[in-house]
Amino acid sequence: MVWSKFKWKCIFFTYIILFNVFTKSLPLINSPSLLKSNTESENVDTNFATNTAEELVENYSDILGGNNIVSSGDVTVNATRSAVFRNIRPGQTVRSYAVEITVNGNSFNGRAVLDVLLTAATREDAIILHAEDLNINSVRAGVLGGSNLQDVDYDVDDGELEISPDSIASIYSIIIEYSGQLSNTGRGLYLGGNDQVNYLAMNLHPTYARRVFPCMDEPTEASIISFSFEGLDYTHLTSNSMLVENSQTHFRALVGPPHLWGMIAHNFVTVNLPTANVLLFSRPGVSNQDSQASVAINSFFNNLNEWTQKPYFEVIENQDGRMNIMVLPDVSTDWTSLSTVGIWEPHVFMEQIHAVKQRVIGLTKIAEAMSRQWFGYVIYPENWRYEWVVAGFTTYSAYEMMRMFQGDNIANDVNWLDVNTLFVTEVIQESLLRDAYINSNPLEPADNLFDEDVIRDHVNGLVKLKSAAVMRMIRLVLGDEDTDFIQIAARALLNVRSLDTINTLKFIDGINSELVNSNVGDFDEYLEPWVESNGYPLLRVESTFSGVLLHQTPFGFTNRDSPSRLLPITYTTSIEKNFNNIHPQFMLDINHNLNVFLDEEDWILFNIQGQGYYRVTYDTVLWERIIEALEDPDRRAEIHPLNRATLVDDALNLARAGQLGYDIAFAVVLSMEHETEYAVWKAFVRNMNFLKKRLEAFVFDDEDLDPDIYLRMVRRTIPAVERELTFYPDASISEPAMTSLTRGLVMDHACRAGYRPCIAAAVDWFYDPNNNEVVNPNIPHEIRPAVYCTMVREGGDEVIEALYNRLEIEPTHYERVVILESLGCSNDPDFINGLLMQTIASNSPYGVEERVKIFAAVAESSYTNADLARDFMRLRVNEIRNMYGVEKLEELIFVLAENMADRDLTREFEIWVQSSFNNLEDSQMAAERALDYVQENLNWEDTYRDDVYEWIDENHAPTLVLSLVALCVSIMAAIFNN
Repeated sequence: MVWSKFKWKCIFFTYIILFNVFTKSLPLINSPSLLKSNTESENVDTNFATNTAEELVENYSDILGGNNIVSSGDVTVNATRSAVFRNIRPGQTVRSYAVEITVNGNSFNGRAVLDVLLTAATREDAIILHAEDLNINSVRAGVLGGSNLQDVDYDVDDGELEISPDSIASIYSIIIEYSGQLSNTGRGLYLGGNDQVNYLAMNLHPTYARRVFPCMDEPTEASIISFSFEGLDYTHLTSNSMLVENSQTHFRALVGPPHLWGMIAHNFVTVNLPTANVLLFSRPGVSNQDSQASVAINSFFNNLNEWTQKPYFEVIENQDGRMNIMVLPDVSTDWTSLSTVGIWEPHVFMEQIHAVKQRVIGLTKIAEAMSRQWFGYVIYPENWRYEWVVAGFTTYSAYEMMRMFQGDNIANDVNWLDVNTLFVTEVIQESLLRDAYINSNPLEPADNLFDEDVIRDHVNGLVKLKSAAVMRMIRLVLGDEDTDFIQIAARALLNVRSLDTINTLKFIDGINSELVNSNVGDFDEYLEPWVESNGYPLLRVESTFSGVLLHQTPFGFTNRDSPSRLLPITYTTSIEKNFNNIHPQFMLDINHNLNVFLDEEDWILFNIQGQGYYRVTYDTVLWERIIEALEDPDRRAEIHPLNRATLVDDALNLARAGQLGYDIAFAVVLSMEHETEYAVWKAFVRNMNFLKKRLEAFVFDDEDLDPDIYLRMVRRTIPAVERELTFYPDASISEPAMTSLTRGLVMDHACRAGYRPCIAAAVDWFYDPNNNEVVNPNIPHEIRPAVYCTMVREGGDEVIEALYNRLEIEPTHYERVVILESLGCSNDPDFINGLLMQTIASNSPYGVEERVKIFAAVAESSYTNADLARDFMRLRVNEIRNMYGVEKLEELIFVLAENMADRDLTREFEIWVQSSFNNLEDSQMAAERALDYVQENLNWEDTYRDDVYEWIDENHAPTLVLSLVALCVSIMAAIFNN
């Protein structure tokens, strides 16, 4: 025992000595000789800057404070970090990488020079690195930075490179020669572009570094990394850092994990300089479409600097002196690389007169992309299980930037976007819907994530929405109008943990850095169930003789156990009608008796403006009072639109889960005959689409059932929109942006449901009045999706030909995508199959994201097209993976799952997923999760579908007369407008 203790003390102090010696050495990557030819590499000087071994980091981090700064050459690095051991090879650390890549057509050759440290306990084990889809040509190794590198044995199996040096040592110099193929799907090292321009890019987020060079590829890895690129014939080459002096291809070293690096070599042109040292690049030939984006970028950049109090150009020494925003013509992906921001073209460029929907999407995407320069680069997750922290900061801050860009007092401006409404409808309510499924992921999984399929599933899933929704609630719980604890935590982490990892505990520390008194007690305990468990609570409200009784239970489409949470309770009554106080009046644990006394007609509403991450249901008496108020136009107007939206959203989801009768839910829905607000209609369309698809599948080919059963609901809910907004907007009158957004949403839904006045309007709008063979260029942008889709479905080949001709001259990429999506509405199976085949052709005319949009549009357009899309994926999954990318393949598997609307489609989907020959490969896990969704939806069909059909069938209004009147009004409007 004494000898054992003495031995470990010796090892401990030996590592301290090695640490002090080697951290003063120049890193390997600063030696230009390391990037010379193979014959010159045998005797190179391999002095490596080294890091502590993992055991030292783990046992000594408290002494070093977890953030000991060591300067090595012109690179400043964090010498110690919190350790989450890598599954690829515990006890192994790569101190530095120097990577040289030479591009040859569609392939590349690589040379990686690594400084590898092993712990005393594992120094006899092989070195293991990720090397996915790489051909390893040779491996040399030397000990302790020595110059005598020798060929060593190695083996590649299932994406892992195992290196077995002849000697036993703790510090190795490794040189690996390898080759690989350029991707065309926007990840790793890839070729991108269209028929006008091409570019070469490197995006390594989240686990694509292993497809570019052999590496550990873990977010905790704090290596010194440099890149050199050869064989590129492009005008510009940009990456995270500045180029080495007197070099046009070799970038200076930076510290961080591989997934933070990016590069774009391009011939794009500078289209604007939104603010000092922020450049906007795009393909040549695009003009007069950047003004909206440039103004927004200017605002976002300056406000992010102020909001974070982390000046962008002071993030790290040697960073590129600019923020280069690249407008990409083909790919939409997340970038976390410093100074290199890629955004898909339809999310940036827009005409002066454009669709409001495009502006909403574009501003959100631009703000999120810029926010990732701070949240994703400056701070990044310790393990991908903690992605929720940076994802939450990204989305939360992006909407804050949009709010600041809009200003606080311009609600009378017709261009004003209601950012609060957008956050509730697009983030909170969408997250609540997805989180209700039985197998939704918690924000923070129980274990560290290492497998690529699991990481993709988590990083690209619910976490992008739910994390921001929970952060929004935290802000309201902890702060007041002037105190934003999410911003406080962000500033603390960005400055104290700059260029370092964060986790949930660090987020808690950031909150607690300024939190003095809290109405939630221990914030750690308050947060735990929100992030470690899936799902969310349901607040039950019951009227009693002594007031109102509140009680929380778990909510989900299938019963499940879930811990109770502290719920922020906000409420108002018909007596007070205070819809502005969105900060909690008290926190509910399990039960609470509220001393509020209501008269017979009084209502009470909880979760003001839908800001809390939970649903609310009421007893029958209270629901009836609420419905009575909603049915009266004057009393309805007294209820905030976001609360009207929340009532629709909650009622339909409660009914779907069997916790509320559809008679009550439909009574709430039918009161929308008086509704014109976007938030309410967004809740309607999101949730009624679920019923629409299943009712249409139910009546398909059954002559005994009413084929227009769902249409009856549209007829009864659309009167106010058709009367006050109409399907014929007057282009000479500037209307509020949110009004245009509402019309586009409702018209698209109504036309797809077969509402004849909507279809008549689409027919009237489609052709140019001066040439009935071409598409009318003056169709209002917001209703073009409805008009195009309707005409493709209702018309013949001449309509599709007209749209293809319009596609050739369409000035904006966004409108091009609108046309491509509308083609998916065709009822011609031969055309649909041909369209899908074009997306996987080797010479496909469509970019990666366009292919995805086309497939999704087909799957969502009709029952029969969903079946065609399913069959296409079953037969062509390999081609889809190759032409769309694995992440997009998995995204579309879930799109398919949402549209398997009856037992027949479910059975076919299930047979495919469970087949041993489905070619899903590492997307099998995603497909099985999607199958769980399909089967959970099938449970709804077995339990509720017949009842829903019967209720609509038995509770009908004189809809035929109303429809004929509306059709006549539409025809008169068309005649008048012509």
